[in-house]
Amino acid sequence: MELTRIGSNNWGSFSPIVFDSYTMNAPQVLRIGAIEDGKAVGALSLSFDMQNSTAFVDSLYVMPDFRGKGYGRALLEEAERLAKNRVSTLEAEFLDDEKSGLIKHFETNGYACIPGEPIYDFDVKKLLTSKKYEEIMKRRLSGVRAMDFSMLTGAQKNVIFEKLHSHGERNTADNTLGFSDKLSVAIYRTDDMRSPRACLVATENEGMVTIAQLYGSGKNNPKFILAAIFGFTSALKRCGGAKTYDDIAMVAAHPGVKGLFDKLFGTRLKPTESGLMHAIKLINF
Repeated sequence: MELTRIGSNNWGSFSPIVFDSYTMNAPQVLRIGAIEDGKAVGALSLSFDMQNSTAFVDSLYVMPDFRGKGYGRALLEEAERLAKNRVSTLEAEFLDDEKSGLIKHFETNGYACIPGEPIYDFDVKKLLTSKKYEEIMKRRLSGVRAMDFSMLTGAQKNVIFEKLHSHGERNTADNTLGFSDKLSVAIYRTDDMRSPRACLVATENEGMVTIAQLYGSGKNNPKFILAAIFGFTSALKRCGGAKTYDDIAMVAAHPGVKGLFDKLFGTRLKPTESGLMHAIKLINF
């Protein structure tokens, strides 16, 4: 086994097994690859939140034929060695099931595994036919423009993902699902299209839509957050609404955002079991 840094010189070999959302040479991400007999067999992506002295394992993947042979452990140990002088904590986030063995994998490597944030479920039909929702939608949000991701350039998308990561937002959906360009939206001020003021990143799979990340910035934060939610539900309608989708799942909702959805539904919604786990390890204390 050989470990190497992943960069421009070997990106072609490793890109099929790198599942983070960063550009190839994003400055805040460090990638490590595992090689066996000249073949790329594993990859780990590590991003840094220096403000909170934390590094995040955004992607850890070992090809199926090479699992259970120490590649995952070697990649984690190398990540810890490289991060130790920069941050005090290493954290990973993953969806676990009985077959994945990820909890055992992280615990064996010295991580504490704790349940992640709850997921709140919403009925698409009930949301889109809510009278309260219609009333709130009538409030015009002047000076903003909503654009779904299919309207954005690759560079604009990269700005969004880097902004999300820099503010501590993590992708909580399984990497195989991917982001939905037609349901994810970015909100810009009409007089400033350089950087989004809010964005909502959604994934979809078999009739289920997941609001994986929701971010807003600026003095008028609630205004931009509202615009992102309205842009998202408008996109749902364009894509068929309840005829196409059954449920919306929202991960780790901010209390204010959850309160808004509660208001739209007219009832207090309860969280469901998410299967989301956090693995945390102190590496420098």
